[in-house]
Amino acid sequence: MVYIESAHNDRVRAWARLKTRRGRDRMSLFLVEGERLVGELLNSELRLEALLWNVASDEPPAELWQHPKADGHRFELSPEAFAAVADTETPQGLMAVAGIPQEVAQYGHRILVLDAVQDPGNVGTLVRSAEAFGFSEIVFGTGTADPYAPKVVRASMGGLFRIRAISGDAVDYLSAWRDRHPEGLVVSTAADARERCDEAPMAGDVAVIIGNEARGVSDGVRHLAQRCVSIPMAGRAESLNAAMAGTILLYEAYRQASNRAI
Repeated sequence: MVYIESAHNDRVRAWARLKTRRGRDRMSLFLVEGERLVGELLNSELRLEALLWNVASDEPPAELWQHPKADGHRFELSPEAFAAVADTETPQGLMAVAGIPQEVAQYGHRILVLDAVQDPGNVGTLVRSAEAFGFSEIVFGTGTADPYAPKVVRASMGGLFRIRAISGDAVDYLSAWRDRHPEGLVVSTAADARERCDEAPMAGDVAVIIGNEARGVSDGVRHLAQRCVSIPMAGRAESLNAAMAGTILLYEAYRQASNRAI
């Protein structure tokens, strides 16, 4: 157990840099805030670098603080030191530093491709939905929010810890995926598409593409899609935001696959 008083401590300053993408990329580490997410992390296969407790807060839950993974990685921080690391304005008393896993694309059977989805809340929600509906891999294409940014991590609600995250060029990845899954289907979205999402055959191998919040799917990525679908709506809304639309498509693919398995 190590106690750290100063917010200017070298370890504290290094952890605080994980709030920036440059810091995360350089150290291959990211922050996890809050008891629930820390619990999800400890029960995942990701590496724990440090478990941080604010000494001014309530005692941390024993099942987390005494978790076998935490042996040799527990740090007690003063309120000032803890606040220097935390990304939230009113942080909970427990936080963790975790290792970013090595990216190894496996071109799974059911994947999600994010094409310049910029809002961290949208990205985190889509991670959560993809994991919930049985997708094995997410491609964070150029211009997409960093999957390990604190806001994305929080919005993913632990889904990020259980799914492969690949950062890179979406066109290159989709081209390779299509080569490996010649019978698979690449599905894109557009508000004016004539085919409904529940009409596209998504029960088998499928790559679902979600585009930028303002511009939609880029031309280079769209050219690799075999089907472009819309989401049927009864109301007057012209469109749904990226997280909502993506979640509906992911669920539809899950529904079709589940029905086929029966």
